[in-house]
Amino acid sequence: MKINKKIAVAVSGAVLLMTGQFALADSTTDIVDALVSKGVLTEEEGRLITKGHISKQEKTPVVKEKDGAFKLESANGNNSIQLTGRVHFDARAIDSKADASANLTDKDSATLADQFELRRARIGVKGTLAKHFDYEILTNLVGSSSNLIDVAYVNAGMVKPLQFRAGVFKQPFNLEEYGTSSNNIDFMERSYINQLTPAKKAGFMLHGVFDNGMTYAGSVYQQNTFGETDQDSTGKGFAGRGTVNFAQFFGNKEMVVHAGIAGFDSEYGVVPASSSSGSGNLGGTAVATNGTIFAMRTEGRGLANIYRAQITGTPVTNAAPSVLSNSTSKINNKAYGLEGALAYKSLKIQGEYTGQKFEAVNDVNSGYFNADVSAGYIEALYMLTGENYADWYKNGAWGGIKPNREYNFDTGNGIGAWEVGLRYDTFDVNNVSKDAITTTGTRCQGSVDSSCNANVKTYTAGIKWITDPNTRFMLDYVYTDFGRAITGNLSSSAAYTTFPDARSNEKAINLRAQFDF
Repeated sequence: MKINKKIAVAVSGAVLLMTGQFALADSTTDIVDALVSKGVLTEEEGRLITKGHISKQEKTPVVKEKDGAFKLESANGNNSIQLTGRVHFDARAIDSKADASANLTDKDSATLADQFELRRARIGVKGTLAKHFDYEILTNLVGSSSNLIDVAYVNAGMVKPLQFRAGVFKQPFNLEEYGTSSNNIDFMERSYINQLTPAKKAGFMLHGVFDNGMTYAGSVYQQNTFGETDQDSTGKGFAGRGTVNFAQFFGNKEMVVHAGIAGFDSEYGVVPASSSSGSGNLGGTAVATNGTIFAMRTEGRGLANIYRAQITGTPVTNAAPSVLSNSTSKINNKAYGLEGALAYKSLKIQGEYTGQKFEAVNDVNSGYFNADVSAGYIEALYMLTGENYADWYKNGAWGGIKPNREYNFDTGNGIGAWEVGLRYDTFDVNNVSKDAITTTGTRCQGSVDSSCNANVKTYTAGIKWITDPNTRFMLDYVYTDFGRAITGNLSSSAAYTTFPDARSNEKAINLRAQFDF
C-alpha cells in the first residue's frame, strides 16, 4: 500500500509539474484537492505539489484572446504586448459630369477616375508596462516617409483623472477624429471638419477621466513632423477638449447624451516651392514659388482640391531655376469646435461644428492671405439588427460595434450587425483678404467665386455590414454640390478660370472591405 501510494504521489506530482506551464492555477488546485480528499495524498504532500506549481505559474506568461486579438501578458498582469493592425481596401466609382471629349488640363483630374485604393494598411504593437504605463506604436505601410509613423506614444495612467502622454498621437479636438478610430467611423470618410484638425502630431498631453464620465485633455504639439521650418515662428500648437455624458449622471445605460467643446491655436511655417501649377515659367525671368495654407478634398474622396489657398514665396531668378526660395510664410490658425451626440438604443444622432481663422503672411514680399473657414455636419444612424449604441461609448469616445449575432463564415450562421445612416456635411470660406500678387503665387483655386469665397455641400447615404468585431463592409453614396461651376484650373497661372466642362457637382459610389485586430 505504501509503495502504491508513493507511486501515485510521484505520478500525480510529475503530471502536475509537466502541465504547470499551461494549466490554470485554480485547475491544479482542484486536482490536488480531489487527490487529498480521496486519501491518495496527504495535506502536506498536496501543499508541496501545489506550491511548486504555483511558483511556476507565477513566472509563466499568459496568452489571452479577445475579439480576435491575441495578447501576451505577464503572469502578474503588469506587462503585456499585443499585435495590432488594420487593412482598409476601397473601390470608387466617380461621376463629376465631366465631358469625355473635353481636353481636361487639370493636373488633379486623375482624382476623378474610378479606381481601387489601399486606403489604410497599418501594423504595430500596444500594451502595458509596469502596470501603470500603456503604449502604442503603429506604422503606416501606405504613404511616404512623412507619415511612416502613425502613432508612437507612452501614456502614464497611474491616476485616471491625471494622466500624461508623450510621443506622436491624436491631438484633442473633435469627436469624429480624436474620439473615433478609423476602424469605427460612421462612414467611409470622415467629415470636412477632419480636414481642418491637427490630427496626429508629436507633442505632450495632460488628460483625464472622472468617475462621472467627464473628460478633459490639453496638449502642446509640433505642427511639422520633422521639425521647425521657420526660425521666426514657434512651429507649435495648443489644443484642448472637454466632454460630458449627461446620461451617465442619471445612471442610464441605454442612452448617450454627449456634449463637448474644443479649440486649438497653432503657429507654423510653410516653405513655398516652385511647381508647374505656379505662375511664370522656366523660360521667363522668374519662377514662382507658393505654399499651401489649407486645402480641401471632396468628402467622396474625388476631386483633390475642391478648394486650395496658397501664398506666394519669393520668385527665383531664371539664372538658377532649380533653387527654391528660402522665404518661409508664417501661418496662424485658430479654431473652436462644438460637438454633440444623442443615442438611444439603436438610434444615434451626432453633429459637430468648427469655426476657424487662417492668417498667412510672407514678410519678405508682403504677401498675405486671410480667411474665415467653417465646417459642420449632422448625421443620423440606425442599427437594423437591434444593437445598442450606448454599449460602445466610453469616456467621450466611440468604440467598435459588436454584433449581437456574429456571422460565421464557416457555417453561414448569424446575420452580423446591419446599420444605415445619412449625413449632411458642409464647409464655407468667407471674408477672404489677400495681396494682389496673383502672378507670383498668392491665390485661391477650386470651387471659388471672384472673391475667393466658397460654399460646398455634401450628402452621404451609407449602409454597413459588420460580420464580427474584426470585419466589416461599407457602401456609401456621396453627392457633392460645389455651389457653382467649379473654377480655378490647377494647371493654370490664373487665380480664377473655368474648367472646360464647367462641372458643378460630383457623385461617388464607394465600397470598403475592412479587417482589423
